Amino acid sequence: MLVPAHPRYVEAVGPEGRAGRVPFVAYELFAHPTAGTVAFAFTTPARLVAALGEAQPWIAASIGPLAEGMRGHGVTVLLDPRVAGGQHNWRPEDLAAYAREVR
Repeated sequence: MLVPAHPRYVEAVGPEGRAGRVPFVAYELFAHPTAGTVAFAFTTPARLVAALGEAQPWIAASIGPLAEGMRGHGVTVLLDPRVAGGQHNWRPEDLAAYAREVR
């Protein structure tokens, strides 16, 4: 499955006492009119792009562990959801700005 997500960084102090940025992955969550907070999962890159646009960052994940982990937080996973057009979270310029920020 392809899941909308992107890397994030948190400042932390390592075992040697040095501060640094530690990466982690943040799944993107969406508001749904009847299901509350949801995560999306797509079976193909084309379906993800059709729903969220070509600039949407994503990771590959297994649906079982993803759904189980999300369920523990009260979040439902929707497989290949239909999304209203023009509601992309990420535009190409957003992706470029994010890349500059994390360098």
